[in-house]
Amino acid sequence: MALRKTKSMSLTGESVINGTTVVRMTASLSTTGGTDSINQYVQNVDLYNANKHDVRKDISEFQDYVYEQQDAIDAEVAADKEAAKATGATDTDKEAA
Repeated sequence: MALRKTKSMSLTGESVINGTTVVRMTASLSTTGGTDSINQYVQNVDLYNANKHDVRKDISEFQDYVYEQQDAIDAEVAADKEAAKATGATDTDKEAA
């Protein structure tokens, strides 16, 4: 018998120019994999067009942040698998739990 754990994480970011949100970014991550998503929504087209370079820099920084969080989740999952091996738990034990 073993504890089965899952983790979900929601991340948000905003590219703001002069106090106005230009682009809103969201990401959803999970330890189960395959369901991760990154989205961006332009809130102000005029400011986006006038500031594309800066806004795209913010989008890139947000994507890097998401990738860091994905890597952290992957490391956590790997550590849990190693701990399960050390205690002798098998995938069958996990499914029966």
